[in-house]
Amino acid sequence: MKRIGVTEKNNRLFSKVNFLFIAGAFCYWVSLPPSGFWFLVFLVPVFWTFVIEHPQSICFRTIYFGTFFFWIASIWGVACTHPSALLGWLALIAYLSIYWSLFFYASRIAVGRFKIPAVWAVPVCWIGCDYLRNHLLGGFPFCSLERALYRQPLLIQIADLGGGYLVGGMIMLVGAGLASGLGAGLGSWRSHEKSVHRYVWCFCAGLIFVATLGYGFFQTSGSRINKSTLTVAALQGNIPIRDNDYKERTRKMLKQFIDLTKIAAQNAQTEKQPLDLIVVPETMGPILLLKYRPDLKPAEFDNWTDYRVDYWEDRFEQLRTFVQKLGVPILVGLSTLEFENPPKPKELNSAMLIDPKNNRTEYRYDKTRLVMFGEYLPFSEYLPENFFLKKICPEYGYGRKPVAIPLNGKRLFLSVNICYESILPHVIRHQILTLKKQGKEPAILVNMSNDAWFFFSKQIDQHLATHVFRAVENRRPYITATNAGFSAIIDSRGKIQKIGKRHEAEVVVGSVSAMDYKTPVYHYIGDIPPIACMLGVGTLIFIGRHKNGN
Repeated sequence: MKRIGVTEKNNRLFSKVNFLFIAGAFCYWVSLPPSGFWFLVFLVPVFWTFVIEHPQSICFRTIYFGTFFFWIASIWGVACTHPSALLGWLALIAYLSIYWSLFFYASRIAVGRFKIPAVWAVPVCWIGCDYLRNHLLGGFPFCSLERALYRQPLLIQIADLGGGYLVGGMIMLVGAGLASGLGAGLGSWRSHEKSVHRYVWCFCAGLIFVATLGYGFFQTSGSRINKSTLTVAALQGNIPIRDNDYKERTRKMLKQFIDLTKIAAQNAQTEKQPLDLIVVPETMGPILLLKYRPDLKPAEFDNWTDYRVDYWEDRFEQLRTFVQKLGVPILVGLSTLEFENPPKPKELNSAMLIDPKNNRTEYRYDKTRLVMFGEYLPFSEYLPENFFLKKICPEYGYGRKPVAIPLNGKRLFLSVNICYESILPHVIRHQILTLKKQGKEPAILVNMSNDAWFFFSKQIDQHLATHVFRAVENRRPYITATNAGFSAIIDSRGKIQKIGKRHEAEVVVGSVSAMDYKTPVYHYIGDIPPIACMLGVGTLIFIGRHKNGN
């Protein structure tokens, strides 16, 4: 076998490999939402298995730069947030482009050196690289392969067994099995692969696909015991982000969501369908909740003029009065200032339930996973105060723990996640298991987001897809209220019951049923299988580098 990674001198053969890689990358990009060509996702592993199985070596420089352009076309919305984000966007793309190269490198070693059939090597290597991408440096799971199937409930129910990783692995396995059955790999397959073996692997892949469909039918059909039903209104805004007019933007955002709240209450009264909850998107406006350490007094912060205590307390009291007149509990996104160490308090991105029947404010969740460069600056304590990124990057504090938010009279708990946290499956799973240990297992998951940073690009569709997978993985109904994205109500089977329209400001109203589901397998095993895949990829890469070094 030739050295892996050496450019093939035969231009004709190299151009075929190059074409097949690009064809797979194009099918990948086209299959992702919102295109609707989800079925093309199964062609991705077909083309790429041909590349991996080809007896000639491949050029990883071509793979890297091809991946680079894929990410440019896929996450261009990230660059729209601020002129300074352009450099960060390019750095992010350069970083993400490494993972496809790792996938092809590890797969070539598994198939070529260890003679592992591609139908098993390809999905294992893909899951391992995907897990690493979802965790390293905070994780970036956008554009994961399985997102293409978020509107196909029958094919994603296995996510409650092994998370979204299992769905992505199923796609790669089925495609690799199909490629094996076709029996062509740019001229010939590996000599150790006999025709009978190829058809066996193809048959196995077909069985797994049929089993996936069968499990999907089982989970999406039949009845479940209905514990309780809530009527919920998720507000959807359409206020874009403009950094140079912050005051005007926040004023418009606050006014819009107050108007939408009034509309939701009026419609409920007209239709004689009382609302149990109104969910408002992340940081709806310039409202701050102030929290002081018991031994401190507000007067100690009078010299901190950015947030005058009386001004912000007055704003919060106005909001509380508004909710009391409305008569409906509101889960609102706001900011919290924790005054602990003068002269500067810690600002938190928070969600809090405001109940018209009481004045309690302890039911507040503070965001625990922050966005790099958007909500915190890495190693900021080691950077000079006049460093330019410190001036444009806000510094938020981290929340300490998940919080179970009860709804009066329903005996139900909500678990809230804010924006970026929803794309991290391990974070949502950890929140549920932590609250379950406290005897406050949440029956409903709620997300509050502000997707205006993405300027209505395909990132808002990607974000919606993550909500669908979180619902299936945890077998919980899922509510998301979003500014400049999609507000939606999703049931525990991943079916989108209600959804707002793109670019529209509206009220999304629907019923949320807390069903009596068994604990999903994913809660028991967590990420143990993808971790094993990641370790396998690391072993393959280590062996490959060691052998090539010799």
